[in-house]
Amino acid sequence: MEGTSRTFPYTIKFVGLLGSHSLGRNPKFMATAVDLGRELVRRKIRLTYGGGNVGLQGAVASTIYTNGGIVRGFIPGYIAARQVYGPTYGAEYTVSSNYYKHFEMNLVVEAFIVLPGGVDTMEGLFTLISWASEGLHSKPIGLLNIDGYFNNLIKFLDDAVRQNFMASSQRKLFISSFFIDELLDKLAFAKAFPSPGASYDEFVNPVALDLDLHL
Repeated sequence: MEGTSRTFPYTIKFVGLLGSHSLGRNPKFMATAVDLGRELVRRKIRLTYGGGNVGLQGAVASTIYTNGGIVRGFIPGYIAARQVYGPTYGAEYTVSSNYYKHFEMNLVVEAFIVLPGGVDTMEGLFTLISWASEGLHSKPIGLLNIDGYFNNLIKFLDDAVRQNFMASSQRKLFISSFFIDELLDKLAFAKAFPSPGASYDEFVNPVALDLDLHL
């Protein structure tokens, strides 16, 4: 899908990646991970991830690193010592636990991208959203919804808001798209226009755009 034709006044330069250290069964996962890496290189966006060279995380990191992009990996020391995930691309930093991996990532990135994954990926995802509920960050979290992988999660989040278990302000931090270009554009828009009334759809279709919102 094509990116927007309008220019954002804010450009994301550093993203954090959550996703599986497995490739999964669907070949679209791997292919899309490689395409994501290429697009991040094209946009000159740096990456921080969970270290290693395997799975969907490894596919993105490898693509960026081998094409001259900047990569930084945070990995728990007990995992790094056992080389469970293989060597890390770019600079590797060891931390004491997964909690501190996400903590360090959150300190340096402007937004997060989440790829398909299992329990570890969901742990990181909900750690970030719980921190947001405590006011520790307000960074957008982009779900790359490859082949509808996150459809059930998105439904769960919407139900949580309807049942008053999650604030709508928290829910708005979750941004999803089936398309890489659109997801990155949505993340940039969320950073440029954090106002609750800002509309991505109006921005890319400016006929009904309230220009005062973007001045």
